[in-house]
Amino acid sequence: MRRILRYVIQLLAVGAIYYFIARLGLDLASAHPNATIISPPAGFALAAVLVGGYRFVPAIFAAAYLAYALSPTPTYVAAASAAGNALEAFVSGFLVNRLAAGRHAFATPTGIATFAWIAICAAALGAAVSVSFNDDLGTLSLADNADWRKFAVVWFPWWLGHLAAVLIITPVLVLWMTDRPRSFDVRPLLESSAIFAATGAFGVVVFSPLMAEIPNRAPLGVLAILPLLWAALRRGPRDTATTALILWGFVVWGAVFGGGPVTPSAPGESATLLLMFMIGIALPSVALAAEVALRNRSESILRDARRELELAREQFAQAQKMEAVGQLTGGVAHDFNNLLTVIVGNLDMAQRHLESWTEGPSERLRRLINNAMHGARRATTITQRLLAFSRKQPLDPKLLSINTLLNDLTDFLRRSLGETVALDIVAADGLWQVEADPIQLEAAILNLAVNARDAMSEGGKLTIATSNTLLDKEYCRQIEDLVAGEYVEIAVSDTGSGMSKDVMERVFEPFFTTKPVGQGSGLGLSQVHGFVKQSGGHIRIESKLGEGTTIKIYLPRVPGEFQDGQTTQSETTAVNIVQTILLVEDDHDVRAYVAEILRELHFRVLEAYDVDSALGIVDRNDVQVDLILADVVLPGTNGRQLVEELRVRQPGIKVLYMSGYSRTDIVHQGRFDPGVELMQKPVTQEVLAERIRAVLGSSH
Repeated sequence: MRRILRYVIQLLAVGAIYYFIARLGLDLASAHPNATIISPPAGFALAAVLVGGYRFVPAIFAAAYLAYALSPTPTYVAAASAAGNALEAFVSGFLVNRLAAGRHAFATPTGIATFAWIAICAAALGAAVSVSFNDDLGTLSLADNADWRKFAVVWFPWWLGHLAAVLIITPVLVLWMTDRPRSFDVRPLLESSAIFAATGAFGVVVFSPLMAEIPNRAPLGVLAILPLLWAALRRGPRDTATTALILWGFVVWGAVFGGGPVTPSAPGESATLLLMFMIGIALPSVALAAEVALRNRSESILRDARRELELAREQFAQAQKMEAVGQLTGGVAHDFNNLLTVIVGNLDMAQRHLESWTEGPSERLRRLINNAMHGARRATTITQRLLAFSRKQPLDPKLLSINTLLNDLTDFLRRSLGETVALDIVAADGLWQVEADPIQLEAAILNLAVNARDAMSEGGKLTIATSNTLLDKEYCRQIEDLVAGEYVEIAVSDTGSGMSKDVMERVFEPFFTTKPVGQGSGLGLSQVHGFVKQSGGHIRIESKLGEGTTIKIYLPRVPGEFQDGQTTQSETTAVNIVQTILLVEDDHDVRAYVAEILRELHFRVLEAYDVDSALGIVDRNDVQVDLILADVVLPGTNGRQLVEELRVRQPGIKVLYMSGYSRTDIVHQGRFDPGVELMQKPVTQEVLAERIRAVLGSSH
């Protein structure tokens, strides 16, 4: 019911406006014949159809019939005129919607040209229907008796008047209805007002009756193009069409009251020159405005595209640099881990042998070896951070409640921060669960906390806040490999000294530090960055000098609710019988050290340096291998291919990989393949014994 009432009100409004315009035109034409040079109702009717649809055609017909019926014309002539007007509006609207993008026809020069051709044809059809029932011409049914010369004389000005109205009035109404200003901007408003004011002043001077006595006034009409060009080049199709309408108003004023450079000199004189003049300057100006607006939009899109491309280039260059550094550090860490395996392993063996010494010098040797072991362990920590940065560190992700992890870590954080730094943990209610390596996440949070402490040399406050957040596509589009979606945010904020823009751009680079020499390795934040990226997350820094720093970690949400005790640890069983281990390691020193440890652990050891030698040992000795202890990276192939070959010969054989860093052979997207056991170098006897017995004692 409400929709019907609204439709009726709209019909009445359109009909009333059309009737008022039509009656005003008829009354003005009866007093001033020159006022018939243009038919404003035709322009309004087409605008109503384009903006409101074909539902307004009945209102146009009824209003036109009523306007003509109240004038001294026969009823059938009023009906024919009304039918011609309604048909013209319907046909024009239908063709413009089909061929010229409808109400958006004035957005492009092509659309405006198509609109002009449609207006020419539709106005001709409407004029033919309206004029066909003129009393002086006869009817179409009496075509043999019709005076076609008189028909053409009446039809042509009717057609031209309707065409001018459609080309000058319709664009103004449609553009102001569909292209309204979306925001209040003073400068465009002032410029538009200046254009309209200048147009009005020009119209008063050039087209007013005051100019009627000036000789040779016709050339002044050429100057009418100036305000149109101003509007076209600066303010777009809407203001250009409005400027043309203002000029047309002054032209009609001059035509009716006898002023202006192109006014007919006597009543009844053809107004063709006047109408063609207005159409000739108005329509090309609107087309020019559409072209300029289209070019401006294209240039704006191109500027945005260039800006995005430049940003993408910078991100790509940064990603390439980080990738290159990551490959370098990963390779260095791999070789360094092999060296550390030998160093740490032999120091560990020396420590065990020294425990049986009782002589005096043994204490001094023990102290020297302990110092060497301490240095080797520090070197091991550095290599692990390098692996984390290069994203070659294998992760063991588990479902986590970040709030629970922070709660368990609180006491340790307070001890690490000291008495001068206050710790505040703000845990969000209903926090989503994530999947991450808990050990690495704790290390990342501790790294951030220690960095924040160092930035607050005179004390301050460290706040760790958690929250649920959504990263939209617009933001993620600017970050490489970041997927839009739901994330858990961990924000670590301090009240320290803050960072400059230059520092923020390099803060994740390995070995970059602002601390004095000897007080930082420059690997803390690079390790955090590598871990977060490897976990499918994102890290962002917000900082200002003197105002502190906030580092935000985003980890992807995992659907579901976290429950304590979701993960279980496998139990190991002791293995008392002598078992055979096939050791495959290409580095001679590492292989010798590991083999010695295995023999001390009472295992039978078969040594090989590559895949071919390992397969040859198994085939020649016809031995049952209980465990393969293989390096992931081997000459010419890899440890996984070796395992596949041996499992063809001995199904069910168990495997323990060891490597300086993980490769995609057994680790994909930072996670172990199912059933894979990996041991990171360097290894000690204690760790090696524990992992081997765990694998041999497991059921998988």
